[in-house]
Amino acid sequence: MKNNALNSNNLNGVNSRIVFCLWTGLELMSQNRLKALWSLFKNTGRPVAFVTENTVAEWVLPHAPLHTAYKFLSSTHKSDYLRCYLMHHYGGGYSDIKYTEAHWEPFFVQLEQSQEALALGYTELAEGMTHLTGSQGDMIRKAHQEIIGLCAFIFKPNTDLTRTWYTRLHELLDQKLQLLEAQPGKFSLDQQGLILPDGQASLYPLRWAEILGEILHPLFYQYRQQLIKAAIEPKFHSYR
Repeated sequence: MKNNALNSNNLNGVNSRIVFCLWTGLELMSQNRLKALWSLFKNTGRPVAFVTENTVAEWVLPHAPLHTAYKFLSSTHKSDYLRCYLMHHYGGGYSDIKYTEAHWEPFFVQLEQSQEALALGYTELAEGMTHLTGSQGDMIRKAHQEIIGLCAFIFKPNTDLTRTWYTRLHELLDQKLQLLEAQPGKFSLDQQGLILPDGQASLYPLRWAEILGEILHPLFYQYRQQLIKAAIEPKFHSYR
């Protein structure tokens, strides 16, 4: 597979019309994942920045280091953190490594031509909603068709939306830092209370959606009038 070897030092006029995808674990990709990754290179029509644990440093800006808690996160939560970091500081597209047939160029153009819109994505699915608690959670879940999903999107950088996302994420990690130091993520899918192979509950202090959906779904609802919905979603099956 040919890698575009794109990094923050050689954007060369590409601006924000790049698609980021992330693989922050050390495990090998399955054949399905490799096919999904290839579909992003082949079908999106834009340069793809494939960021791994070995290349993350190439995207870290001198004035904006990764949060101290980053190294204690599970690989899934590292990906959740990085999509915020990259969308805030660089903007552009993000996709999970899932098979796509979508050509992304028109989506970039659509977002760029809108004065009001801050982000573009597919209409969130009811089954994709974070399990937020309380009346706010009920309200947001009922309004899922008004917001965008978490698996593929495009953001303008450094907007009120991304700044709030970035700030809330860092505030949460500030609060959790000592707990994460004591109980870092031990494998890619680690989450609070998960029953481990030895029958014990994981002491890792983060819920599955705590640093992505629990922050971003409420923000999408708050900024729902400034979101564009488009058919950018990947396939949600046969990717593992």
